Amino acid sequence: MTLLTPSSSELVQQMIRGLKHAHPVHRARAARGLGKLGAAHRESLPALLAATHDVQQSVREAAVQAIAAHGAADDLIQLLRHTCKYVRRNAVWGLAKLGPEALRAVRPLAESLKDRDPRTAAGAAQALGAIGRDAADAVPALAEAMRGANVVLCRMASKALSQIGLPALTTLIQHLKHHDPFVRGEAAVALGWMGPHAGAAGVAALQEQLIPLTPSSAPPVQENSPIVDRDATPLAAAACKESNAEESALIQTIQALGKVGLGAIPALPMLRQLAKHPHQPYRDAAKEAVQLVKAAAIQEHARRSL
Repeated sequence: MTLLTPSSSELVQQMIRGLKHAHPVHRARAARGLGKLGAAHRESLPALLAATHDVQQSVREAAVQAIAAHGAADDLIQLLRHTCKYVRRNAVWGLAKLGPEALRAVRPLAESLKDRDPRTAAGAAQALGAIGRDAADAVPALAEAMRGANVVLCRMASKALSQIGLPALTTLIQHLKHHDPFVRGEAAVALGWMGPHAGAAGVAALQEQLIPLTPSSAPPVQENSPIVDRDATPLAAAACKESNAEESALIQTIQALGKVGLGAIPALPMLRQLAKHPHQPYRDAAKEAVQLVKAAAIQEHARRSL
């Protein structure tokens, strides 16, 4: 006896009907099933969009994840303004997976950088970075996000700017002079992520930030970082915190030169000076950076010799 199995179109219709099942577990299962079918059955998209307004959060999330699995960029863009933050989060993550295919989402994603949900805002930055150079129109919005109070968003925005590359170079260089050491540090990290694409301008800007550490301008630094006494005043504690933030930004700047690699050869004299700095964290960062630049130079020499 031959067992009859439903066709794929019949299965799709069964799952679509399942989105209206009385029990939320069945509705979520139907949404996940439709997601697994992928873009071959886009006739389910209207029903999935409707399911993003389900009373149950798990169903809403499963529905938007299924829409993302279909690669439906336009529908995901529409969901960036959804009232449910979990839907918006999954929408930006879905657009991030699409990468350059989500090009028409650049402007809506730039607007989502100001989303009241921090994770949605950070996800929007991640999605813009995944789009890459074609997301250049979002550079001003990403630059603004870097200067905000959300430190996670600052990191994600700086990463996105590094992925956008040359169109973001001037912005990152400008942020090296920001009054907030955390922003300066993240700008340096981003330039390091850009590697050789940071170019001579990026290397020169990173070096400029390190001038205060050179022997001719830097006073000796105590080997041990100051420890704040529990009875210290809030002002003293804040000063220590600021000092640590400044130190971190400078270390990140040194490390960035190493990650730039071959393009940072002009910075080798400065890095070798810093490798003798009295403060060990600067010294260690500079030694590592020197090794990275030298390794990149050796690798390039070997490549040219082939």
